[in-house]
Amino acid sequence: MIAALYIKRFAPEDIKEVVDLEKRAFPVGPYTREELDLAFSSSGSFNFLLYDNDTHNLLGYVVATEIDRLTANIESIAVDPDIEGKGAGSVLLKYIEDEMMARGYKVSTLEVREKNDRAIEFYKKKGYQMLEVVNDFYQLSFKGSKHALRFIKKLS
Repeated sequence: MIAALYIKRFAPEDIKEVVDLEKRAFPVGPYTREELDLAFSSSGSFNFLLYDNDTHNLLGYVVATEIDRLTANIESIAVDPDIEGKGAGSVLLKYIEDEMMARGYKVSTLEVREKNDRAIEFYKKKGYQMLEVVNDFYQLSFKGSKHALRFIKKLS
């Protein structure tokens, strides 16, 4: 686990470092600056940025949106590949789930690339269950697939 962290909400001046992290975290099909700006700035979205307290470097982000009054979707979660597996993803996921519950949501959903085994195992360990395969969810192929797996978790 990384020792000194702080979390804040997205502000428009953060977009450049979010875009840079996105490109490092997702070598196939990263969101564009415009897509990220829309995801972070649209009404109904909520998010957290995770920073190293010593260097003030962005280590990760998470952004979610409302599906309906009981369900929120994690639109994207990204962690700097240099610190992957050291707890940053767990911190971000807990913060966004806590925020979902504080807003009255009972269910969290997310989509993950069908062949992203590491992420799939991470979500399963965090209590998410596979709901369905969504064919051709992504524009670009990753390990031969454009499909996503939709996961769901009851929040408590």
